[in-house]
Amino acid sequence: MTERRRLYGFTLVELVLVIALSAVVAVMIGSVLSHPLTSFVDQSRRAELVDRGALALSRMQRDIRLAVPNSLRVSADGQALELLNIHGAGRYRPNRSGSDALAFASGTAATCTATGQRCDAFQLLESGLDPSGARWLVLYNVGAESAGVPLAGSNLWAYANPGVVTPSGTSFTALSGAPAGESLLQVSTPGDFRFAYASPQRRVYLADKVVGYRCVGGELRRYEYSQLLATLPASIPSGANSAAVAGDVAACGFAYRRGIGSRAGLASLRLRLSLGGESVELTEQVHIDNAP
Repeated sequence: MTERRRLYGFTLVELVLVIALSAVVAVMIGSVLSHPLTSFVDQSRRAELVDRGALALSRMQRDIRLAVPNSLRVSADGQALELLNIHGAGRYRPNRSGSDALAFASGTAATCTATGQRCDAFQLLESGLDPSGARWLVLYNVGAESAGVPLAGSNLWAYANPGVVTPSGTSFTALSGAPAGESLLQVSTPGDFRFAYASPQRRVYLADKVVGYRCVGGELRRYEYSQLLATLPASIPSGANSAAVAGDVAACGFAYRRGIGSRAGLASLRLRLSLGGESVELTEQVHIDNAP
């Protein structure tokens, strides 16, 4: 006798119930997990903003620490800052008898104390210094100002002769014949020039470019150019080499408090970045040893 096989399945009603229950469970799971997932995305976005802001401030801090003493300046609105970048530095030997300063002017060999009695050169107590790319020589820049205006002859942003910085157009050449452990540099100025002051510590700086930062168009931009302007320009100078170091900039602010004999200078940097409804604000303070 043949046994009839029984068939098993589900009804349409059962199928509808399963689909309905699955939808309810999916909605419940989605509502429970949506907030953690959203928080994770927001946290990732904030972390990205913090990383970008910290990198930009770190770059600014590095440039500030490599600035010629007393060369940092900040715009009145706090949206830009500039400084003169150090190309090389060392301690010098005076190149004129009876003086502790430096002069690059015509004179008799008897009064010029550089190696070979050259009147257009001086010695650095550092061997192997390469002046290639340097544009200015700075000696004892005290950064003096009057009512916020740089004083000519005491501030490198206001050229004078005698002064604290050689004129634009000066060239530098490393010469042979320097004593062991020293460098002999020829300084070719457009005309006779002498420094107004001597450095008590005999420090001298070679500088190669002006470095600036400006917040503009939702970006923090870093730029470089090769002029010593008496005032900080209202915009990035034409022809300057400019690049963005941070985007999504909602606000920024820079301030600078000059040091005194008992206190180092202090630069305050503030940067706020915003993206996708998230916003972070970072602040950095940089202590500056402005001893010229």
